[in-house]
Amino acid sequence: MRILQIVHGFPPESIAGTERYCEAVCAQLRSRGHTVTVFAGTGQPTAKATTVTTEQDGLDVTRYYRAGGRDYGWMDGYDPEVEQALRSVLASCRPDIVHVHHWHRLTNNLVAICADLSIPVVVTLHDVWTSCPRIHRIHREGSFCREPLLTAPCLHCVERTQWQTDLEVADALTLRQQMIEAELSLASALIVPSEAHRSLLLQLLELPENRLIVLPHGGLQTLMAQERRKELPAFPSRPLQIGHWGYFLYHKGTHLLLEALHRLDDPSAVQVHLIGTALEQAYGERLRALACGLSVQFHGAYQPADLQAFDLDIAVFPSITSESYSFTIDEALRLGLPVLVSDRGALPERIGKAGLTFRAGDTEDLARRLQGILDAPEVLESMRRNIRLEILLSMDAHVAMLEKIYEDAICWNPPRLKASTPYLKLLAHAKQQIQERDAALSAVHANLARAEQGISLLRARESSLESRVAGLDVEASRYRETLEAILSSTFWKLTTPIRWLRHPIRALLGKD
Repeated sequence: MRILQIVHGFPPESIAGTERYCEAVCAQLRSRGHTVTVFAGTGQPTAKATTVTTEQDGLDVTRYYRAGGRDYGWMDGYDPEVEQALRSVLASCRPDIVHVHHWHRLTNNLVAICADLSIPVVVTLHDVWTSCPRIHRIHREGSFCREPLLTAPCLHCVERTQWQTDLEVADALTLRQQMIEAELSLASALIVPSEAHRSLLLQLLELPENRLIVLPHGGLQTLMAQERRKELPAFPSRPLQIGHWGYFLYHKGTHLLLEALHRLDDPSAVQVHLIGTALEQAYGERLRALACGLSVQFHGAYQPADLQAFDLDIAVFPSITSESYSFTIDEALRLGLPVLVSDRGALPERIGKAGLTFRAGDTEDLARRLQGILDAPEVLESMRRNIRLEILLSMDAHVAMLEKIYEDAICWNPPRLKASTPYLKLLAHAKQQIQERDAALSAVHANLARAEQGISLLRARESSLESRVAGLDVEASRYRETLEAILSSTFWKLTTPIRWLRHPIRALLGKD
């Protein structure tokens, strides 16, 4: 088969879970004799929108670069330049099937473009972006949103400019959802990597229950399975060694782990190894502030194989968002580590009895779980004995099942694209928005012109008043001189009957 993979980012620039998975799938498909091409977004802007094609280990990767200075926002749903670039790639590689992993940084009509050319599409829903303009369903105040789309408080949660009205934002949200619904309906198959993610999306999206295919991700094989220790672990003879790795982001809950340590009976009984980097400077500074007074080591960027050098007792992943799979769980289990995770999303499903859970977002409950391990160290060995590596699907087995989904999708007749496609509505909405803002700007200009006219009249009156005051000053000066002359005259001095007026007048003139 000729297969085109579409993803929002691709290694080596982007190395998060979805990107690494896509890279591994491409390699495995090629090893099985398929022709694979990648169309990817990128976070690196250029002077003008362009595409660059490179060869990576025999794989052709075409990256779309947005024009410099244009940040990608949730309202940038339709990008005609991406559509033009994608149509060019489709014409060049002529795929039998397209696999879409994400729309972010690209355009929200990827499936519609392929459907217009009668190319079947398989979609993997790696997160909750399809039900949340903020991608991870994290409210502005930091909590996780479980509200279905009809009642979700998106209007006052999404980013907006100071000029946008509630009506404008509400229209944009409606159009975004119409585009996504069209994309999902046009896809030949929708894949999710866990039962938990399937359950959540069925609650959030209006989809038939049989529409979502559960296919766990295949292993990335970045770590060899580590033999279980035959000797007794050094803990509790030393502090409990906790590992947490990946990108440090708010929705990953890294801060919750450090906050929980401050609540332990004896924080010095624990040492934390933070392996990775914070993508946002402010969040990194927050973590370092929380680490004050604790035994925390920041190890910086790493390669997955580097994890084998750490002597850890347990891995902790306190995500606030709903994880759909988590390759860090795979890595922890391959390292022979018990896992402590939040009770949201796929994490509890993934660890089984090889770990413990705490209430997602609840620092106190996380601290309680950690304190329980410190008080009863034997629980760690019990969890270790329940690690089952055989439940981890190999990438070869995963791709074999993915091939079957591809084959079925090629035989499936997708619904035809309706004439009233949502992205055309989006263009009409953008045109109407421009017209409304032009009208508002004209009104502002008219008000400014009236204000300037009023200011000119006031300035003219001010000038007239200043002239009149100057004239009065001249007259007052003349009267002062006349009075001075009278007071100094011989006649005034010789006129005794009215001499008593002399002193008041001189006082009035300031002469006495």
